[in-house]
Amino acid sequence: MSEFQGSGFSIELPENCIDASSYTFVLEQHNGFSANLTIRFQLPTEGFSVSSFVDEQVSSLRTSLDSFALIHQANGKRGEIEGAMFVYEWGQGSGRFKQKQVVMLSNLEPARVYIMTSTDLAINADVSDPVFEQMMRSFAPNDTQLW
Repeated sequence: MSEFQGSGFSIELPENCIDASSYTFVLEQHNGFSANLTIRFQLPTEGFSVSSFVDEQVSSLRTSLDSFALIHQANGKRGEIEGAMFVYEWGQGSGRFKQKQVVMLSNLEPARVYIMTSTDLAINADVSDPVFEQMMRSFAPNDTQLW
């Protein structure tokens, strides 16, 4: 058993346990909605491709979200880390949402696919977009307590 240290807790876990946590960070409320940034990760499958993963995500969202509109999509690298991002909106009127997803494939062992998703009302984007941009730029995979 190994001890895992989370935010405000610890837990003993067996050696074959995998951390599949999702982390959600919530910003101050504007126009009745609290913008948030969710970070989740998964183990890559054999032959995993960031660009193919993003294309599949966009296709799935296009068919499942009302009034989906892809605003921007790009592939690239940050140092040695392969990544991609896409920005989209969905919904109607004052309930229209704007989301940005950043997907990164870490070069750590074991490798992880990190998926960051920012969510806010589209009418709040002028306030939250710069905050999310700063948060996402500061994201750095590391091997501290990597399960």
